[in-house]
Amino acid sequence: GTYRGMLFLLQEVTEIRRLERMRSEFVANVSHELKTPVAAVKGFAETLLGGGVKDEKTARSFLQIIYDENERLNRLIGDILELSKIESKRVQLDCSPVHIIEFFDSVLGTISKVAEKKNISLNVEVPEELFIEADEDKLRQIFMNLFSNAINYTHEGGNVKVYVKSLLKPDGSENVQFTVSDTGMGIPKKDLPRIFERFYRVDKARSRSSGGTGLGLSIVKHLVDMHDGVISVESDLGIGSSFVIELPLLQEE
Repeated sequence: GTYRGMLFLLQEVTEIRRLERMRSEFVANVSHELKTPVAAVKGFAETLLGGGVKDEKTARSFLQIIYDENERLNRLIGDILELSKIESKRVQLDCSPVHIIEFFDSVLGTISKVAEKKNISLNVEVPEELFIEADEDKLRQIFMNLFSNAINYTHEGGNVKVYVKSLLKPDGSENVQFTVSDTGMGIPKKDLPRIFERFYRVDKARSRSSGGTGLGLSIVKHLVDMHDGVISVESDLGIGSSFVIELPLLQEE
C-alpha cells in the first residue's frame, strides 16, 4: 500500500531576478544621489567650522550652498517616499469632477513666478466647459512636474504651452488629451525610450544644477497609469519637446 516516487518543483524565477536587479539598481542610484549633496554640506560646513573663511560675504555664500543642498536632499527624500508609496499601491485615488480650465489657472498661478524669472511665456488652450473625473491632487502633481521640467529646459524668452481637447474613442468612450509643449533643448532620440525610468537623466549636470531629483517623470508615469491613462513624448533636438497624456473622461469603479 506504499508508493515511492520523486517530486520535482520547477519555478520560473525570471521576474524575481528582474525585481531583485531593479531593487539593487534603485539602492545604488539612491546612494549615489544622496552622496553628492551630503558631501557638499559636509565640506562647506567643515570649512566654516575650521575658521577658513574670514569675510562675511564668502561665509554667507557657503551657508547658501549648504541651505540649497539641504533643500535638494529634502526634495529627493520626498520624491523617493512618494514613489515608494505609489509603487507599493498604498496610494488610492480620490476622484471628483475637475473643471479643467480652473485647474490650469490654479497650476499656472503657482508656477508663473518661476517662468517670469526666465521670461518664459505660459499659454493655455482649454475648452471652457470641459470637466474630467480625476484625483485633483494627483493631477496637480503630474502637471507641476511637467511644467517644472519644461521651464527648466527652455531657454530664456521661450514659451511653454498646454493644449487640451476631448477625444471620442472607437468604442464610444471619451478621453481627454493633454499636450504640454516647450521650445527647449529637446531630447535625443536614443534617450526617449528611457525618459520615464527612475533617476534617468538626459543632461545629468544640468538636472542636478536645476535641483532635479531624476524621479519627477517616473512619478508622472505612475500617476497617469493609476488613472488608466497613457503618456508619450515627442521631441526634436534644439526645437523642443511635447508630452502627451490621454486620460479617461470618467474613471471606472
